[in-house]
Amino acid sequence: MRLLTASLLLFSFAWINTAMALDPNEQADADAPPVSFLVYSVTWQPTFCKMKPATAGCEQPPQRFLTHGIWPYSESIGKYTNRHPQFCTRSPACEEGKACAMSEDDIDKALANADLRALVPSDPAGMFAHEWKKHGTCSGQTMEQYFQNFVTFRKAVTFANEAAFKQMIGHETMFSDIRKAFPANTAFRCYKDATGNQYLHEVFYLIDNQGEPYLKEHNLQIGVQCAEQNTWIPRGKL
Repeated sequence: MRLLTASLLLFSFAWINTAMALDPNEQADADAPPVSFLVYSVTWQPTFCKMKPATAGCEQPPQRFLTHGIWPYSESIGKYTNRHPQFCTRSPACEEGKACAMSEDDIDKALANADLRALVPSDPAGMFAHEWKKHGTCSGQTMEQYFQNFVTFRKAVTFANEAAFKQMIGHETMFSDIRKAFPANTAFRCYKDATGNQYLHEVFYLIDNQGEPYLKEHNLQIGVQCAEQNTWIPRGKL
């Protein structure tokens, strides 16, 4: 566990640096702005492994969406289409006035949840620590409740046309056609490699606090926008 502690400490420096650099369309601060909906984020793991091939489990990435996190979010206003609280200090699981980290025992409890482990990458301890510190502390829930909702709200990850999506795997498809395979309460992030090839990276399901589709937000854009061009959905291991 000492090695885990050291790893998570290094990970904490990474998210601190990341948190300081917001995208031009992003508005984020501790405990503000007020939350309107949740984002259930899933990653197409074969694309992630193209981006970070040295990551554990990327030797043979699973051909599926893996859960990234649940993020409390706020309605878009003007140019700010990525508005969310982060590193909150009023979580019931934290000391008053301080955003709290997961302890080794907390991480062990999360790792012991077999249903949760089935939805996430093979070595999720660092991801769990980051997701709790940045987003879970803004959920108004305990750590146990927050991570259990990774399982409970996975029901939100659906398709408008799953058969069409499966036919796109391993091929280039215009992004507008990929978009049609998903329900209306979704937004997207893509990845572009050095040669300009575009890959589907993440799908964001907008949900309410019961895990049902949230349809009032139409402008959400987190990270790299998917251009209207041919887009790869790479294959993984079935």
